[in-house]
Amino acid sequence: MKKIKDLIILYPSFERGGVTVNLINFINFALKKKNNIYLISRNPNLSKFAYKKKINFLKIPSFSIPFISERLLTSLLSIFYLIKSFDKCKKSESVVFSFQSNIIPIIISKIFNRKIIIRNSEDAIDATKFADKKFFAYFILLSKIIFYNLADGIITNSQKSKKSLESIIYIKKKIRLIFNPYLQKILKRKKKNKENLILSVGRLCKQKNFETLIKGFYIFQKKFPKYKLLIVGHGYNEQNLLKLATNLGIDKKIKFKGWVKDVRKYYDTSKVFVMTSLYEGLPNVLIDAVNFEIPSISTKCSGASDILTNKNGIFFRMMDANDLANKMINCVLNYQNSIKKIKKSKKFIKHFLSEPQSKKYLKYCNEIIQKI
Repeated sequence: MKKIKDLIILYPSFERGGVTVNLINFINFALKKKNNIYLISRNPNLSKFAYKKKINFLKIPSFSIPFISERLLTSLLSIFYLIKSFDKCKKSESVVFSFQSNIIPIIISKIFNRKIIIRNSEDAIDATKFADKKFFAYFILLSKIIFYNLADGIITNSQKSKKSLESIIYIKKKIRLIFNPYLQKILKRKKKNKENLILSVGRLCKQKNFETLIKGFYIFQKKFPKYKLLIVGHGYNEQNLLKLATNLGIDKKIKFKGWVKDVRKYYDTSKVFVMTSLYEGLPNVLIDAVNFEIPSISTKCSGASDILTNKNGIFFRMMDANDLANKMINCVLNYQNSIKKIKKSKKFIKHFLSEPQSKKYLKYCNEIIQKI
């Protein structure tokens, strides 16, 4: 029986957030299992890797060209290093694992007759439906329809994302649902004194839909004027959100904290967590909220039901500020019941522990290598 020896992991742009945490956790697990790792990236934080000296790092150089986005340029440059890695790894003992849902590695891998797994990290249909740039979004969807079908394997991270992919992938068995290898441990919580804070975490962009959160909080705070809203994250939409808060007269009650390296103190002190995303893959911030036992309110975007569960989750209608406000009010008025709900949800977050999910990643890589 063939066994994978070399993992060629493509992650051109290291970014802040949960995907990078998932990648680091998986690489550390694979190294522990004696796999060789060839990491193709531009700017990884190598200090996060437990076995960094064992990583074969193929560094993409950083430079810019006018009128070409840095992200696109980095993806294009990664092609050279991907081809270079083929000289170092036997075809029969290696798999290309693209951790960003980019079609270029699929094309190159097919040209060189290499096995490739692509990780799709968001709901493909909803990402198109709610996109800022519709023409570009439909182009991306069309590209996925064509090239994802050429991949040897596709990993997705939630039930809804899997269903979305099944609508565009001809051979359904290529798609494997594996939850994010995110959590290191499930926290044992002691009773904490909570402040009158509503917390939300994420990039300040259209996808995260903070406009609905601010409008919902505007209605909510009329009944609970002592509460404040904390928004942790940064992004291009910050000025528009600040303007909205000012126009509603609640700018003094909303704190934009920017990007924070350690968000744990806010999870510790906040009473309610709210996620208003239009689409996701599997939102790690919601996993954190459940792990910290904060009563959580969410849209039914991809991944939310996998985390909160349909039975215990508190969900509101997408883009409906009034419904969100009512859910927030009920959550606070019935706070002990809200606590019970989140504790029931917590029983299921073992699905997101790093080691068992990383083990599934590696097992799937071994399954793909058997097809050579």
